[in-house]
Amino acid sequence: MNTVMEEQLPLQSAALQACQRCAGTLTVSSFPPWRAKLHDRLAAWARTPRAHRLLRALLLFGIPGIGAYAHLIEPTWLKIKHLTLSLRGLPTNLDGLRLVHLSDLHVGSAVPLWFLERVVETVRHLAPHVVVLTGDFVHTNPEGSEKLPALLGKLQAPHGVFAVLGNHDYGVNYPGHAGMRGVEAIVITALEQAGIVLLRNTWMPIAGGRRPLAIMGIDDLWSGRAQITAIEDIPPSYPRLFLSHNPDILRFLPPTSFDVLLCGHTHGGQVRIPPFPPLVTATASRKFWGGLYTYGQGVVFVSRGIGYTWRLRLAARPECVVITLTGR
Repeated sequence: MNTVMEEQLPLQSAALQACQRCAGTLTVSSFPPWRAKLHDRLAAWARTPRAHRLLRALLLFGIPGIGAYAHLIEPTWLKIKHLTLSLRGLPTNLDGLRLVHLSDLHVGSAVPLWFLERVVETVRHLAPHVVVLTGDFVHTNPEGSEKLPALLGKLQAPHGVFAVLGNHDYGVNYPGHAGMRGVEAIVITALEQAGIVLLRNTWMPIAGGRRPLAIMGIDDLWSGRAQITAIEDIPPSYPRLFLSHNPDILRFLPPTSFDVLLCGHTHGGQVRIPPFPPLVTATASRKFWGGLYTYGQGVVFVSRGIGYTWRLRLAARPECVVITLTGR
């Protein structure tokens, strides 16, 4: 474990209304104009079939061994990761509570549907008490979102399936980007049809008992919707599990505000050369690129996710994470 020191959319659902009523939104620095323009041009090119054909040719013929592995094998080689987290003062009714954490499905991108279906079936066989999903259900645009209800509706857990939105669920590609109008509402509707509880700067108690687990979801940081004021409403004695797509949310969270924080967004860099950290993490802080960290009195886990932007992963296998909570 690593140690770290300290254009508004129409109202179409309760989840949308809840977010639009909140105040005190967290803000991050926008990309400078030159960088935003460069990003937009590169992203537009990267989405073309020609770009994907070029990448495939470079990987298969330029560096045939490693390239073929990174393109053909690792992107759909699912890893099931097991973690046991010991929390100080965890009540006996929560001891042994088992969660499954998924992130960054990127439906509608280069990720094959058969692989996503296999991931969901894996979760079903794991039979967790709780399932949590930390955003990026689609890939910038709503293409493929019609598959989400049938896909995610298969996820079941006794204490519920919970989710937060990621930047791609707003069509946002970088800090300060205006996003794509309508993507948010489409994703929210799909999640609601799948029976998933979407947490947008709100919390709720789960698992019952006199001291239930408080699960809080923080909206996406780049979208300009993120809020943390609801933390003040959580009883101090409740163990706290926070969900946030982007680990950069840590700069706004007091070190004593949570017991466990689960994030995604980075894809583990997608490509890295062990034992070195990845060069690209799509975060302001590169400390939290993937894995388990201690932070203040709590722990942070950043998932490498399931999907990808380009079909390319190296030393960053897609992962389904099983977390068991125990008392100290």
